[in-house]
Amino acid sequence: MIGETEGRSPRPFFPSPAFEVLSMLCRRYHHALLALAAALLVLPGCSGRAAVQGSVTLNGAPVDGGVIVFAPAKGGSSQPTVSADIVGGKYSLPAGKGPTPGSYRVSISWKKKTGKKVDTPGDSGNQMDEAVEVIPASYNSQSTQTAEVKSGENTFNFDVK
Repeated sequence: MIGETEGRSPRPFFPSPAFEVLSMLCRRYHHALLALAAALLVLPGCSGRAAVQGSVTLNGAPVDGGVIVFAPAKGGSSQPTVSADIVGGKYSLPAGKGPTPGSYRVSISWKKKTGKKVDTPGDSGNQMDEAVEVIPASYNSQSTQTAEVKSGENTFNFDVK
């Protein structure tokens, strides 16, 4: 067999010194390497961010195609602003992508097509579908909605009237 000598175990096919050093380190420190690998798998859950989910309805009907935004309630905060798509009346942000615990101003937007074509802003030669905001300003541009995000799982449901 290639690389085999009498009385010794077979040598790896890669005879480079770097491979031999790496092989030795793996044998010697395999427990530490396993612990490091396990830590790397667990650490994404320790980002300090919380999971948020919930439902959004407009006059009792599910919002479909909207966006929900969690922005820090206090200006200048180091908290992240996060958003999620609303599909079939539901939204969800996993812990790794959700907000950090704290107070947030929540805004919801849902633009529905009117069936009309209008000139594309800045390009009057092209036309686009007209879409209008159907969520009241008190839930988006002038939102008074708030959410207190806790660590772990959070559920916030919004029934827009």
